[in-house]
This record gives sequence, C-alpha cells and structure tokens, in this order.
Amino acid sequence: MGRLKFILPDWDDIVDPGYDFISEKSSEGYRRDRYANGARLWELVGNVIDGVLVSISVLTKSKLNRIRSAGGVRNFMRLPSTMQVIGDCGAWQYRHLDEPPYTISDVLQYYEVLGVDYGVTIDHIPFFGDARRRMEITYNNAVKMLEAWKNGDYSFTLMASVQGVTIEDYINNLERLYGVGYRHFAIGGLAKRDTKFITELINRLGEVLRKLGDVEKVHFLGITRLSVIPRLRELGDYVGEVSFDSSTVLRMAWTRELGNYLTEDGRAYTAIRVIGDGSEVLSKLRQYDRGEITYEEALNALRDYVMRIGHTHYLPYYAALLRDKPWKKCGCSICRSIGIDVVIFRGNNRNRRRGFHNVYVFSKLLNRGEPITRFVIPKLDVTTVSNTEPTQITGLANTLKSARRVLVVTNCTSSKAVDVNEVQRVLARHSLRMPSFDLELEDRYRQVLSAFIKPAGEMYGGSFRAIKNLVDELRRVGKSVDLYIISARYGLIREDQPIIPYEASLKGKDRDWVRDWSRKLGVEERLMRVINEGNYDSIIIALPREYAYAIEGVINRLINDERAVLIIPKSVVKSVGKASATLIIAGSLSARLRKIRELRELINSITRSTLDQWLG
Repeated sequence: MGRLKFILPDWDDIVDPGYDFISEKSSEGYRRDRYANGARLWELVGNVIDGVLVSISVLTKSKLNRIRSAGGVRNFMRLPSTMQVIGDCGAWQYRHLDEPPYTISDVLQYYEVLGVDYGVTIDHIPFFGDARRRMEITYNNAVKMLEAWKNGDYSFTLMASVQGVTIEDYINNLERLYGVGYRHFAIGGLAKRDTKFITELINRLGEVLRKLGDVEKVHFLGITRLSVIPRLRELGDYVGEVSFDSSTVLRMAWTRELGNYLTEDGRAYTAIRVIGDGSEVLSKLRQYDRGEITYEEALNALRDYVMRIGHTHYLPYYAALLRDKPWKKCGCSICRSIGIDVVIFRGNNRNRRRGFHNVYVFSKLLNRGEPITRFVIPKLDVTTVSNTEPTQITGLANTLKSARRVLVVTNCTSSKAVDVNEVQRVLARHSLRMPSFDLELEDRYRQVLSAFIKPAGEMYGGSFRAIKNLVDELRRVGKSVDLYIISARYGLIREDQPIIPYEASLKGKDRDWVRDWSRKLGVEERLMRVINEGNYDSIIIALPREYAYAIEGVINRLINDERAVLIIPKSVVKSVGKASATLIIAGSLSARLRKIRELRELINSITRSTLDQWLG
C-alpha cells in the first residue's frame, strides 16, 4: 500500500518572516513585495506536504504574469523539487455559469505556463443547474482534451475530472473515461458532500479500481471531512498513487471559533483572541511564556481582559490552553521560534503561522497512519465576576423580564435539514437545478420536492440553530414569541411557513441589489405590518450585513424604539447619537452567534435572578 499524499490548495498563504511581534510591524521587504519576500508553509516548517493545487479561476492576471516570468509555479513559489503541482480550473468559482468560462486550448496552455505535473480536465459541478447536461459537459471536455493533449507537446500528465450526483454517476463516468484511455483521475464535487456519501463512494471506487487493475493515480479534490481520509489510504492497494487536497486544518486556525490549535495527542486548543491595542495582556502572556509569572497571575490578567471586551465565554478554553502550554511541547519551528504568539488569535502573521503548525501536526499524524477523527477541545471550569457597568445590561434584563410578547427576526442559512444528495438526485431526474431566486417556478418545485417540504423553522440549520435555541429559551420562561425569517428565496416568512430546500443567499450582494430585491418582495412593508399589529413588548433582530440592508428602513426606525434589541454590523447603523434601542454591534458570524448565546444566557439568568451574567 502506497503512502497517501497530501496536497494543499494555494490561496496565497504567505506570512512575513521578519514580522516584529512586539511592535506589531511588518518588515520593509514584505511590505514592498510579499510574493518575493514573504514565507510559505514549506519555508517555515519544512516539507510536510506532498504538493500544491493551483486553480486557474483564482489566478489574477498580475499573478499569472509573475508566474510566467518566474518560469512556472515551482519557481514562483520556491517549491521543493519533491513536491507535486496539480492544476485544475477551480469549478466552484464558476459554478453558477451555464458553461465553463475556458476553452480546451486555453486550459492546456495555462497548465503549460504554470508548469504543473498534473492538469485536471475542464469540469462543471452538476449541483447548480441541469445535472445531466453538466456531467456531459465534463465528460465531453475530458474526451476532447485527451485528444488535444495527445496531439500536442505538453510536459504534464492529463487527469480526467470525474463528476456525479449519485455514486452510480461517479462510477459510470470513471468507467467511460477509462474506456477512452484515461489512467489518471480527479474525483470532484466533494466539498459539500457528507461523510456517509464520500465513504460509500470510496468503497465503490475500491471495487471498480481493483477490477480495472492499471489505474495510475486517483486524486480527490476538496476533501473537507477529516474522518474520511483514512479510508482513502485503502485505495492504495489498487492504484499506483492516491492523493487528496484539503485546506481544512490550515484554515481552521482562523475560521473556527474554538479549537484552532492542533496537537499530536488529538487535542484542539482555543487560541486567545486579542483585539485592539492589547499590549498589556500580550505582555502578561509573554511573561507567563518566559516563566516570569505564575499560571494564576496570567489567568487573572486574562480574566480581567476578557471581562473588559466581553469575551468571558472563552475563558474556560483559554484556561486549559494556559495550563497545558501545548506550544512548549511542540517541535515545529514556528512554536519554537515565536512561542506563545502562535496561540494568539490576532492578524495574518500569527493566524497563518498557527495554520502552518496545524498542517505540520496533521501531516505527522497522516504519515504515521493514525486514525484522524475529531479533535477534543479542552476547557476548564473557571468562575468569572463582572465588573462591567450594569446600566444598559440591567435595562435590557428588565425589558425582557417584563415582556410578554416578543418578536424575533433573523436570516435564512445555506444549511438545510434535508439530505441534499437525495434532493439533487430527485431534481436531476426532472432536469431541474437547485431552487434559487426563481420563485416563479415554485409550484413546479413543490410538486417535485413534495417529500422534502418542511416548516421554515425546521428547514434551516447551521447558525440558525442559535436563534432557535434563543426562541426556545424565551418560550421556556413563559414568553409568547413570533419568529420571522428573512429568506433569500421567499422574502419575510414565519417559522411555520412550509418551504422547499433551496440554494439562494443575499451574502455577497451589494446594498443596491439587496434594497431592490427587498422592494420587489415587500420585505420591509410586511415587517412593519407585523410590528405594528403584533403589540410586542420586545423586538429582537439579529442579522448579517446584507440581510440587514433588506430592512434598513425598519432598523432606522427601531433605533429609537426602547423595545428593540438590534444585533447587527456597524456598517448598517447610521449616525444616530444616543439610541433608545439596545444596540449590539456584531460584524462577523462568530460575533453575532456569541451575542445570541449571551442573550440566551441572560434569559436563563432572569429565572435565577442573576443578571450579572450578561457581559456586553
């Protein structure tokens, strides 16, 4: 069985090797040219990966020119000679187009300029349109590219992209491509697949590859679920080489709220968020790292800091991090060189270095052949006492305590509580794409997807669950609650409105687009009618920027309404002086979820008469 190869997608993960962590200043060379003077993973922690994946669709014109001038990706990135370079088109970036934006000759030329070792044929992900048509586009491109590649003088090996909706689709398309002469394959469209589907696909691929006998390489594109990776290794019995690409362990260093520093003993510690100036607490943490103050002194300094900025819910995780000092036990060059700064959540130069450390740990576990499953997130029970000014907190608590009727308004989420794979299969049988903004086709979709219709409050998953938990807590303590959702497909809907699963989002839309969309669906008009007719004692609105734009007029009115609790980004709030509403600024998803959880804790504390648990 050959060693499973780990490929890292290239997203310009570069840090400043001369960064000054004390003054927080970048080096002159890095400021001048980060590509020439910055450092990548392998330059800081060594050859811990087997190669990089470069996607054409994420290359800017200027970057492509620099790669061309350097003589290819290998020279441009200063890659070790042992590392592979795999090129693909980056189909997720153009998934909403009816056709891939590249020609066969363009892509072959791109790969030659990039200097890749393997080039993946032009594919089109089948989940975002006519699935059968997109799979045929992928297949036909592979057939035509193979002919052009054979007739050309190219220095790379061509890999056939294999796409599918069902497992049978994947198997059928691989066998067809094998039949026209391919022996190198790239399995795509897996980033959004669940563990069960990928595991079953790997099992079936094993059966087919064993039967075929002479497949030279199989690469899995965009593996995000770590639990399936040990299963990939099993395919090495039937294939010359098996590889996968994943950026999960790298990016968890700054995208996860908890558990973003991995250790070889299977733990995921939580990095300490230091925002703003932070010089005082950083100094204390470095003193602790050098052994100049005790654990209790460091924890007390950190406790004071998190209470001041409203991050007390992190303290149990920080306490475990300080107690165990995992960075002291790590042998990677990053932990040895920057010490405790590797576990400080603050800016690119710390966060990406922590990501590099995570890749180092993950690679060691992978090469040992140890099972890679869920990492345990350590925490300690730590008591905190609030020194926060209680005026606004007490006022909010009193408002919620006396409220009988409460209105809660939130946004839809991309996560849906259905088997998306099965939805895709049903849609494909009827030559339909995933429902989006095409509300005019609602009757047709409801007919086809009748088995998947659910009330909106049961359909949404992901971050929606935080709001649902808040609503459940309000109802538990005797409040009458109406929950409304701003849906990118439907407009403003109640939680009990039956809806179909869909794929539409306001995220990334500009303000003018959202305002026009809101007017067409009457979102603000309907919400004002709900507010005026509902006789509510409290109105809680928690929204990201684009969804807040949809009801901007309502928000501007509620700013001066003492019943309102607005959990929204600062960019949505106009200069209003002193607001009568409780205004809670939360720009990021993690900040919004944190405030929703804290609000839920406040509701819970009302029943226990301990109002000092709400830390603003």
